[in-house]
Amino acid sequence: MLDDKIELYATYVSQSPPNSTSRSSHGKVMNCGGGGSCGTCIVEIIDGRDLLNERTNTELRYLKKKPESWRLACQTIVGNKENSGKVVVQRIPQWKK
Repeated sequence: MLDDKIELYATYVSQSPPNSTSRSSHGKVMNCGGGGSCGTCIVEIIDGRDLLNERTNTELRYLKKKPESWRLACQTIVGNKENSGKVVVQRIPQWKK
């Protein structure tokens, strides 16, 4: 969480065995570690784009020939203090001709 905002592709952290004090971080589940360079986290925003941050420079470069509804989940943050609503995301977008 980032000040009442949600990372669309938040880091997954799991707890080690119950008696252990160490934590095991699995990191972001993508090839580039959340840097926006591999494209494994491309999603399509079906509804609620107005509740997301603007496309980052990384997204503008990587997705320049893709539909405006496509985002890199690792670069996308949900949260807008002025509006509320729902965001509908399709995990594996289909290229529409």
